[in-house]
Amino acid sequence: MTPWTRPTKDTGNVVLDRSQFIGGSDAAAVVGMSRWSTPLHVWAEKTGQIETHQLDSEAAELGTYLEEYVARRFTKETGKKVHRVNETRFHPKYPFLGANIDRRVVGEEAILECKTTSAWKAKEWDGEEIPHEYIIQVTHYLAVTGAKKAYIAVLIGNQDFKWKTIERDEKLIQNIISREVEFWNKFVVPKVMPTTVSKNDSDTLYQLFPVASPESTVDLGDEGARLIESRNALYQDAITLEGHIAEVENSLKAMIKDNESGMAGKWKVYWQNQSQTRLDTKRIKLEIPEIYSKYGTVSKFRKLVVREESTNGKR
Repeated sequence: MTPWTRPTKDTGNVVLDRSQFIGGSDAAAVVGMSRWSTPLHVWAEKTGQIETHQLDSEAAELGTYLEEYVARRFTKETGKKVHRVNETRFHPKYPFLGANIDRRVVGEEAILECKTTSAWKAKEWDGEEIPHEYIIQVTHYLAVTGAKKAYIAVLIGNQDFKWKTIERDEKLIQNIISREVEFWNKFVVPKVMPTTVSKNDSDTLYQLFPVASPESTVDLGDEGARLIESRNALYQDAITLEGHIAEVENSLKAMIKDNESGMAGKWKVYWQNQSQTRLDTKRIKLEIPEIYSKYGTVSKFRKLVVREESTNGKR
């Protein structure tokens, strides 16, 4: 049975509810290897805790247009014909693993993934390099479709086009699938929040818990105490490091004196004249409160503060 005859769900013109399955763009986040998303964010989307991000119509239209261009360039470069796939395919054993692939390659058990990126990220595609998020995404697609290989084509800015091959790696496939299945069954199905959080989870946590219940408290236990001690130590290290940086920078300023810049081998150091105008909001609020009230905006947020309490619970 070829990957193209396996059962699928034809979405037609219907917008598919991506919260019902793990897609290729979720895969790297689920396994904790994405620079753009996190396991917590994926969980929050799949369980309906926060809204699934949808591209606006112009961004979606532009993406579709460039995808077609990249596919045509791939055909021109390789001579391989490709067909658009207008359906979501699902894993034959795990129906919550889906794949929205860009193209299938005619005459091969292979798929094509089309990408675009800015010229600033050209180094990520040097030689045989492929960003790891895309390797995981394509491997997820190979797992779902059963295809033997994948081609990935990328338009870099408006100056370069590259295409590369990703062969089917059964060991990597099993690793990714097992972690996705565990994530789905352990966290998504029972709606149990993952305990692992990252530095990129600030927005997700605020979306999950935007308002604190007044006068409420919770016992964070020994784990909370450990995290607080770790936080305090890191803050102290940061203060020490910032002090060292300021000392070094002041030494450079002392060497430059009243010059605008200085040379040190391949380095050029600038200590330039600059000026900046800022609104004195405190004075505006005091002297012309009607203007402050008219143009002032209210930002709602939750601020984390850690204080040491005495044994009787009083500061």
